Amino acid sequence: MQNTSCSQSFDVKREKNGTDAAQGGLDFPHTATINVLGHNIKVKNYICSSDGINYGVKDKARIQLTIIPTSFCPCSCPFCIAHANRNDKAVLDVNKLEKTLISLRKNDVIRGIKITGGEPMLLPDLVSDIIDMIYDIWGDKYFEVSLDTSGVDLDGLLRIKKLSCLDQVHISRHHYDDEINRSIFGAAVPDMKELKAAIRSVSYRDLFVMNCMLMKDYIGSREEIHKYLDHAIDIGVGKVSFITGNPINSFIAGQALDYAALINEDDPAYMFTRGYFDYDICRCRDGVYVSGNGDLIEFYGKCTVKDSGADYARGLVYRPDNRLTCGYGGEEIYHA
Repeated sequence: MQNTSCSQSFDVKREKNGTDAAQGGLDFPHTATINVLGHNIKVKNYICSSDGINYGVKDKARIQLTIIPTSFCPCSCPFCIAHANRNDKAVLDVNKLEKTLISLRKNDVIRGIKITGGEPMLLPDLVSDIIDMIYDIWGDKYFEVSLDTSGVDLDGLLRIKKLSCLDQVHISRHHYDDEINRSIFGAAVPDMKELKAAIRSVSYRDLFVMNCMLMKDYIGSREEIHKYLDHAIDIGVGKVSFITGNPINSFIAGQALDYAALINEDDPAYMFTRGYFDYDICRCRDGVYVSGNGDLIEFYGKCTVKDSGADYARGLVYRPDNRLTCGYGGEEIYHA
């Protein structure tokens, strides 16, 4: 089932032949081929458009890298793309990862790194070693490095030696009510009190972003989104990220909603700062929310309209079995 709500709400012109007018009216190829450790990989070669019409070409084609320390996760979120592998307790070999990262650095093809899972914070010392390794190999400010967690062992964040070097720590929380949130996760994730304590233990709170999946029966109305943002302000995070899910199963397909009908310029609580189209695949928007008390919080929203169906790689994944692949289930590029 395809969620077409966003493409209906954002009416933009697109060419059928896969190219658009850009840079003085010239067409350009939407993909480029890069060599990744001896494999020719087709990657995205355009910059997302602010108006849905004019797209730019990248100066140099690069690709995002995701590192999964372990597939294991105590949670059972019904919309998770990694749900089927959550009981796999394999853990990556840090020495083999280092060998792979050094090779990728020489290759000069990586544009950013995300550490996710599974649940990486089940292994905070390993996560700390991975982050040290990334900055030792690439330097402190080469590109964005982020960490995703459901909030398991947030106290372990203080064991990450280079925590302040990270651009963002994303904490998933899909409802402001603790009991409802835990029912979505199917596990004992942190409650509001625990989140507050963990975030206040770190002096640079802008590091934290709360991730929320918008779903019809949960955070699925304008009023509920306001309550969630007020809740995030109270917790003390610097930003909230709202996402609509790919309809990968019947649950999330049944929870589909019209993102643009919920978060738009008609609501005076929002001030939008920027936004981009990636054709009819997705649209993202950034802005600031103002609470009824005058408190501010940044928000980011990504509306996934459909699976891209792209004939190019949208990311590399280093898996717990020490295999580097195109995406989560694509071609194997390297096995350390």
